[in-house]
Amino acid sequence: MAYKAINNIAAVDLDDIDKESATKKYPLGTVIEVNDTSKGGVSQFMYVKAHAAFATVGTPFQITAGSGGDAEVVTKANATLANGALIGFNNIAITVDYYFFAQTGGVVTAAAAAGIAAGDHVEVINAGTSVTVDGTSGSTTLSTKSIGVAKTATTASQIELAIVPGRRVEIAAA
Repeated sequence: MAYKAINNIAAVDLDDIDKESATKKYPLGTVIEVNDTSKGGVSQFMYVKAHAAFATVGTPFQITAGSGGDAEVVTKANATLANGALIGFNNIAITVDYYFFAQTGGVVTAAAAAGIAAGDHVEVINAGTSVTVDGTSGSTTLSTKSIGVAKTATTASQIELAIVPGRRVEIAAA
C-alpha cells in the first residue's frame, strides 16, 4: 500500500502499518490517520495487541481495554454488545499476541459473507469473522449495527468497505 502522513506524523514509521511485531513499538491505542493513496482516501488505524491469530486479511474484531502491562488495548472476538463496539480489521496476516495497526476507518478490504451488493450496509455479528448484510433494517438503511457501507459486491469472500472513523456499533447475537 502507499501511505502519506497527515499532519506530519513523525513518531510512527508508516511502513509499520503493514507489519506485525513481537515487541511493542508504540503506545497501545495510538491512533493515526493517513492518506491511503492506493484506496483514494483517508484511513484510520489504531495500534493494538492481537488476542488471536488472524490468517484472513480483513477479519473483523472488537477493540477493547486489556488487562494492563503490555496489553492495554487489545483485540477480542466479536461478542454480543448492545452498543459502543469499536471494530477493527487486519490488513495483513497477524500472529497471536503480536502488535499491529488495526484499521478502524476509511476504505477497508473486509472478509465478507456471500450476497453483499455495492451500497449495502453491513454488520458484524456475535462470533462473526466476516461482515454480513445488516438485516435489522434492510441492507440499504443505516442502523445501530451498521459498521459501514459496501463499496463493492462480494468477490472471493471479500468486499471493499467504507467506514466512518470512530464509528461504534451494536453487535447482534445473530
